[in-house]
Amino acid sequence: MGRRKLEMKRIEDKSRRQVTFSKRRSGLNKKAQRLSVLCDAAVAVVVFSSSGKLYEYCSGGTNRSAIVLYYIQLSYSLPFLLLSCTKQ
Repeated sequence: MGRRKLEMKRIEDKSRRQVTFSKRRSGLNKKAQRLSVLCDAAVAVVVFSSSGKLYEYCSGGTNRSAIVLYYIQLSYSLPFLLLSCTKQ
């Protein structure tokens, strides 16, 4: 017997919403950690709560700043690379 499908909508009760946020954030960090270990990948997760509090996860042995800088470099160079590949 499988789990029932949850309707995705905002939780109105503030305390229930906070509990759900904490549980899902924890689950997301576990998934990120497993992805990092199983696939030898550098993983960084950044989450902001509704109150603006920052939560972050960075896979072991990697520097969060290095991952973010690498992402920024790739995201700015990717359109250029795609454009230069199509011109040839």
